[in-house]
This record gives sequence, structure tokens and C-alpha cells, in this order.
Amino acid sequence: GNKTDAQSIQSTAALLYFIAAICGYGAAAFVPSLTLERSLYYRELADGCYKPATYYMSKFIEEGVLATFTSLVFSLVVFFGCSLQGHFLLLFISYYLTTMLGIILAYAVAAVSPTMEFANAFLPTLVTIWMFFGGLFITFDKIPKGWYWFSWTSFLRYSWGAMMLNQFAGEENGELPIFYGDGGEPMNILQFYGIEGKIMGSIGACLGLLSGIIGFFALMGMLGLKYVRHDKR
Repeated sequence: GNKTDAQSIQSTAALLYFIAAICGYGAAAFVPSLTLERSLYYRELADGCYKPATYYMSKFIEEGVLATFTSLVFSLVVFFGCSLQGHFLLLFISYYLTTMLGIILAYAVAAVSPTMEFANAFLPTLVTIWMFFGGLFITFDKIPKGWYWFSWTSFLRYSWGAMMLNQFAGEENGELPIFYGDGGEPMNILQFYGIEGKIMGSIGACLGLLSGIIGFFALMGMLGLKYVRHDKR
């Protein structure tokens, strides 16, 4: 993480990207939390025990508390084990928010999916599509203009962007010109991947937009629980 050779710099960038990606794929573990309790939820909802938003938020808070500890342990292992740079707290916050995004995304997909099998197939497919537009496999400048807007919907863009800025911004290995542009101009790793500017060049903006996506899918999940019914009468 703190080495200055090109291979180490590129490897660190890929490591940070997949740290964010595993939060999306690992979210499949939370799909059964809603789908297996669907019959019980419908019965207790009909009895007036709670409202959809109450049920949804209770699940979210429960997982959020647990994720605090798991994210802390994971961040400690990765940050010190890989000799990463920047602030540990920023890595922890970035990873924690991405974990919560994965959980809330799984809940949203489970809420509108007719079966657990459908949800478990759709969720990783969606995450994989977002991976192609997150900035590592296809840099932002090379995404076709007709699809460029879709990259702004990828949570990986903001999670990875925040971790990349924390790792490389202001650091020696983050300033080394290890890449070259179309015109032969030297570029450092942040310039090469387009992690610069008012939005992608700001950790606060990246984390803020990541939080906004969490709020959006939380709303979609609550609306799904309220208006989409899969029980047979």
C-alpha cells in the first residue's frame, strides 16, 4: 500500500475496488432476512403490530449495529495488514457505508422480488453491471457517451473514489506519473482513473453521494414492502 513501484500502486487500486465490490456481492446473505419472514410479516402487518417502515427500519438498525463491529475488524486487518495510507477512520467510514449500502440494496431487491431465488439471481447481476461502470475496468473517460450517465448510479464509483483519495491524495505514490494519456502526457493514478474534480476529487462529496444512494434504496425498499405483495389469497 505504501510502496512506490507501479505494480504496487496498481495492485492497491484494484484491492480498494474489490473491497467495495465484496459489500455488494456479500449482501446476498441478507436477502433471506426478508424473504423467509414474508409470511410472518404479512400476518403481523394485518394484525396491526407495526407499519412497513417500522419493520424495515428495525431490520436496518439491527444489521447496522452488527456491521459496525464487523466493518471495524475488517478495516483494521486491511489497513494495517496491507500498509495502506491516509486516515484509518476514513477507510472505516467508507467501508461501513458501503456495507450498509449492500444491506439496504439487498432489502430493496428482496422486498420487490417474488421469490428468494429471483432475488439471489438479480442482486449479483445488478452489482456486476455496476462493477463495469465503477471506474476500474473501464475508466470514466472511456465509457461511451450514451452510457456515461449510468456510471453515476454505481455505488462503487463513490466508495472506491473515497478510498482512492484517502490512499493516494497528497502521498508520494499518488503523485508519481506511472500512466500516460492519449497525447503522451504523464498522469498519476488519480488522474488516470478520473478521480479528480469537484465531485470525484472530494472525499466528502463521494461519501455524501454514497449516503444519498443508501437513502434512495431505503425508500425503494420501504415502498416495496408497503405496496408490493407476494402472498396468495
